[in-house]
Amino acid sequence: MPIKLPTGRIHIKNNCGGNMHMTNLSKIKCIAIDVDGTITNKDNILDLNAIEMLRKLKSEIGLKIVLASGNAYPVLMGLARYIGGIDYVIAENGGVIGIDGEIEVIGDKRIGEKAREIIRRELGDILIESWQCMYRFVDFSFKVKPGIEWEYAYKKTLEVLGRRIPEAKAVFSGVAIHVGDRRVNKGIALKKVMEKWHLENEDVMAIGDSDVDVEMLMEAGLSVAVANASENAKRVAKIITKKPYGEGFIEISEKILEEFGVK
Repeated sequence: MPIKLPTGRIHIKNNCGGNMHMTNLSKIKCIAIDVDGTITNKDNILDLNAIEMLRKLKSEIGLKIVLASGNAYPVLMGLARYIGGIDYVIAENGGVIGIDGEIEVIGDKRIGEKAREIIRRELGDILIESWQCMYRFVDFSFKVKPGIEWEYAYKKTLEVLGRRIPEAKAVFSGVAIHVGDRRVNKGIALKKVMEKWHLENEDVMAIGDSDVDVEMLMEAGLSVAVANASENAKRVAKIITKKPYGEGFIEISEKILEEFGVK
């Protein structure tokens, strides 16, 4: 079971059972970071203190920084550009990876497009397409219309896709319902980035807050869920921060800096 982040050196309990053991955070070479709900506040506004901490991880100890989000590639690249120090981005929940003009699309675009059209046609009374969809390749996002509950809309989306296009999937990120190729996720994308940089699992930390982060958390050698994370994310994480949202990211970042001897 995962544990709450304690003071001092970090102890982790293996999710498969067994005794508590100590981990050396100074071995981390790369950190993959979700955006919404992880380096934002509860209103999905960037936590500027979290951004400063992210910059410190880069400037003080030279970690490779990967932003991993459900947002479209141009949105995430814009964010990366103004944060500075971002080495790579994973956009569309793993559907697109790259940096600047170096872009790789993962998965079958046709599946995502078909799922998108089915949802627009059959669930247009409860869901509205995100404006970002015009910039998307594989993963398409929808918001609920006023008065519609997320749980109801997500259930209906699963039902429709299961009946009409089983090769597609639907996931709820906490801010939108995403549909696309079921073979695509943040974990597969992170693995591609790790292969590009010749990193092993133990070289990488991933931190997130929602169901779309689960595969990424499982791929990384060290996985962190912020306190506001979904139950599925907490279930696979090796560490759960005491604080939520951007404050949780700051919490684990301070521990990393401490391990590297940076104050």
